[in-house]
Amino acid sequence: MEEFRLNADDPGHSLEDIWPPFGLRIESPRLVLRQIRETDFPQYLAAATSGIKNTDRSPFISPWDENPPEEMAKNSLTWLWSKRSSIGPDSWYLMLAVFKRNVDGSEGPLIGMQDAFAENWRVLRTIGSASWLRSDEQGNGYGKEQRAALLMWAFDHFGAEYAESGAYDWNEASKRVSVSLGYFTSGTRRVADAYGKQAEWELQFRMAKNDFLRPAWNVTVSGNERLKDFMLLSDRHLRDKTGESAAE
Repeated sequence: MEEFRLNADDPGHSLEDIWPPFGLRIESPRLVLRQIRETDFPQYLAAATSGIKNTDRSPFISPWDENPPEEMAKNSLTWLWSKRSSIGPDSWYLMLAVFKRNVDGSEGPLIGMQDAFAENWRVLRTIGSASWLRSDEQGNGYGKEQRAALLMWAFDHFGAEYAESGAYDWNEASKRVSVSLGYFTSGTRRVADAYGKQAEWELQFRMAKNDFLRPAWNVTVSGNERLKDFMLLSDRHLRDKTGESAAE
């Protein structure tokens, strides 16, 4: 494993060196997923305000995407910043921007987001996910590809054993993505809709690693080992002091 170690009094470190979440990069045939940065915010705001939902009902827990650009710049960007502190070892949250991948492998335009998160990670090894795409990029299979890319990283590189997701019972597009990748319906719960005006039924989905219906392609991942050590830094420090193994 590549360890997260830094030199004292060294301004030559890169941003990826000192904050390994910025170094994670997941590449699928058509997409690039990586942690969103401040320099991506103009593209993020453009994508978020271009239109996301294509139904009369909101697929989110709140109608954040229906706010004017000024409110979204103030509230949504604050939300992105707020999740930076969730860095493990047990509670973590990665907000991965989704870019189209150019022919030469470089990043094209930002078209959406693919979040990944966990609680009690070292015990449960379960990853949750949430995502969105701008409406003019929906219907091209990107939603399934970005979720599959995330699952390949989580199962094959980061040590996940289960994955979970959720969707309102009327959200056919989200349900199709989950079922097509191997999730099964593990339960339902009654929740308030995005506007807090009426009740909705939310379907809960779960999948074990061995049930993942893998696509024919694979992903290229970089920055993963350093990220794992960064998130589990307290465990390594314990091993360094005691010489004993700790949970990874």
